Amino acid sequence: MSSSTPQWEDIEKATTLRALDDVLTAAMAAHQLQTLLQDEKLSQLVQHTYQLCNAQNAEERLLLAALLGRLSAVVRSRVDQVFEGFESWMQAPPASLDSLKDGDEKAYAAAALGYLDPAPAWLMKYAVSEAFELDAAENARKALLAIVRDRADDYAAVLNAMTIGFDNLAIEAPDARLRRLKRILDAWKEVSRDHFWPLESNPGEVLSAVVRSALRYVKEAKDEDLATEVGDRLLELLLRVVQLRFSYALEANTYAAVRMMKAQFGARLWTHLRSHSQVRPRVLTCLREACLVLARQGQTDMALLEAMKVMYATRTSMTTDIKRHFVGHHELDSEISDWWISGGTKRMAGNAQNRELQADADMLIGQLLLEGEATRRPLENVRINLMPLIEEFVHDPVVFASLQKGLSGFVEMSTLLRQLCRFRRIELSGLQGEAMTYSRTRHEMDGGHQPGITQVRVIRDQVVQVLNGRERIVVKALVEPAREQKNT
Repeated sequence: MSSSTPQWEDIEKATTLRALDDVLTAAMAAHQLQTLLQDEKLSQLVQHTYQLCNAQNAEERLLLAALLGRLSAVVRSRVDQVFEGFESWMQAPPASLDSLKDGDEKAYAAAALGYLDPAPAWLMKYAVSEAFELDAAENARKALLAIVRDRADDYAAVLNAMTIGFDNLAIEAPDARLRRLKRILDAWKEVSRDHFWPLESNPGEVLSAVVRSALRYVKEAKDEDLATEVGDRLLELLLRVVQLRFSYALEANTYAAVRMMKAQFGARLWTHLRSHSQVRPRVLTCLREACLVLARQGQTDMALLEAMKVMYATRTSMTTDIKRHFVGHHELDSEISDWWISGGTKRMAGNAQNRELQADADMLIGQLLLEGEATRRPLENVRINLMPLIEEFVHDPVVFASLQKGLSGFVEMSTLLRQLCRFRRIELSGLQGEAMTYSRTRHEMDGGHQPGITQVRVIRDQVVQVLNGRERIVVKALVEPAREQKNT
């Protein structure tokens, strides 16, 4: 360089990307880079950078990304100028970040890749692979995981990406693997905090796959505290499912990953986690509250209890916790409450059959309500528009009287039906004609279930029963695929 402080002439004299990067690094160290890039100098430097890069060389494309990432960190208000045209140089993936000389360069390169828009097809796969393979470049790892966070369509896509990353993590030494897992999961926790994704279906099985892939080879690990920390980070992935859609807290499938974690850790590490985990109490809160909500709805769920039992040393400690959680909730059916408090061991008496009969009766009432509402409008049209014509032109008093009696009888029956529905707290949802996300628990597909359908239109309303502020579906809404999906 011409002097101890880099000058613009030093930038112009650089004949390779590495030489140019060395000049910029020295200028940053001397706090002179921002001064050198005033006015049009930034655009000139970016063009000079592109001229020095061999687009056919994967390592040079990576160094290009690192150099532009360094510039963007300095001229944040003009970052668009830095990355103008960058995507045309990144049609193929660059070399591995490990080929760069230090953690700063890796972080700059990873940050630059996040500016690729539109994102190339290779970006997601590259980000996952590099984020999991990096040993200690934590800032680079976070930048790569931020790409995964921002490019994932939904939370299931995030979990699938993690499964692939852990599957390809070729570290078999138990404690070394746990150390890498903790770095990855800590970085993910930091970059994903406060981020929300769509969640259209329960990802319990996908989450189990993440746990299975992550915890391979760790059963013989000696560091029990480290294993517990890793287990807690994985449990936080489960809690994010509940955070994204609380209704999944009521489904046993959500907690399938806990059973997988116990199997992968083995008795020793799992026992230590159960005693020392900081996240386990939050998971148990979700489970206990799920038991209470289901009990309020008059439901039992042995699968949920089996999932819950994994988190306890004994069934007695589990049932003691459930009993404590149910204290003060006098609205609960005593038989249902006793079933939950017994851990599912207490047999249900004849009242269970009565509840089933009540549910069947409510369903019939709901179906009758739908039929009555569907019939009411045509008959109202007959009464208003046709009856005067029949009276005037048919000249048959018997026919007219019979029709009039039939219409009056329907009005009386409709009034009694509505009164019955009010007694049973049964009502229409008012969803007919609306488009919404398909749910097999709330919708019945016209013509039978069709896989792959996500958006539907309601063609027959849903009937619900609202008791104590809680809604129970009596008759599912009849739906058909939304128009845009029917055309695909």
